[in-house]
Amino acid sequence: MGMPRFERPRTSSIGTPVYHRRRRDWKDDRDLIEEVASSVNKLRGPYQYYEKGVFAFREKVKLFRKSGYENNKKVFYLGMWIREKISEISRNQGSYDLRVHALSFPQNLESAISQIEQKITYNSNEAKAEISLESLFPDANLRSFARERMQVLHKGDLFAYLSSLVSKEKESLLTNAASIMDLIYICEYKLSLLKVDIKKRYSVGETDLWIPALSLGIEIRNSWNSKDEIALIRTLSDTNFRLQSRHLVVVVPDDISDEAFDLLRGIERRQVIENLSIIRVGDFENYVSKIREIEEKRS
Repeated sequence: MGMPRFERPRTSSIGTPVYHRRRRDWKDDRDLIEEVASSVNKLRGPYQYYEKGVFAFREKVKLFRKSGYENNKKVFYLGMWIREKISEISRNQGSYDLRVHALSFPQNLESAISQIEQKITYNSNEAKAEISLESLFPDANLRSFARERMQVLHKGDLFAYLSSLVSKEKESLLTNAASIMDLIYICEYKLSLLKVDIKKRYSVGETDLWIPALSLGIEIRNSWNSKDEIALIRTLSDTNFRLQSRHLVVVVPDDISDEAFDLLRGIERRQVIENLSIIRVGDFENYVSKIREIEEKRS
């Protein structure tokens, strides 16, 4: 039996749950804390069961389960602390598995959580003290317009007005093609961090980005509908044919629903295109690093 022509990174080695990286709502905090708790409570797992910090974490989880995760500030701050620790492990290890890599719980976990709360509160108060309409809108006409809108819509609350503007931009990005450019910029930025040269294709029948050094085609999708499958497969197949690519990846937003992502991943699972991986943008940098390792082994 011959060797396969293409080698892809294993999905388990690059895919991480979205809630490991960012918080969308309280359920992400709950899922993250409960995932860590399952490792903490595992027999012969990575944690010392009676170590002081580990014991404090287990006691906190018991309280959360009793009082509820929703609208619980302590849950929010503990989730933030865990994500910071995961980010440190990821930077040091390259990849991680919470079932194997233990978080380093401080002996005084309550103090660590309180420090995060104090830092956030302090930064927020500092920002409120420094930001003014004059500093944000030097142009007098624009400032006058902003002041009027702020008074009419938000009773003069500058931060509520700014929050509303950001929310509207987010909704706009999620509902039209601008979000595709946003994803492309994110991918380009992460590639620049890895010092990888990019060629923008924007050619009919080819992927959005092409990385010659890695023989990698990158296609961006900001949403998914099963009706799009034929067009996507055609683009990927044509890229393979024209550029003789060894690797293809479809990158989607972190915010794409689990249902839509699973439907899209069906193309990969069926091996319609054998050198294809489908990932969320949060896993893109890790994916490219894995491809680089594969290419270095070839040379």
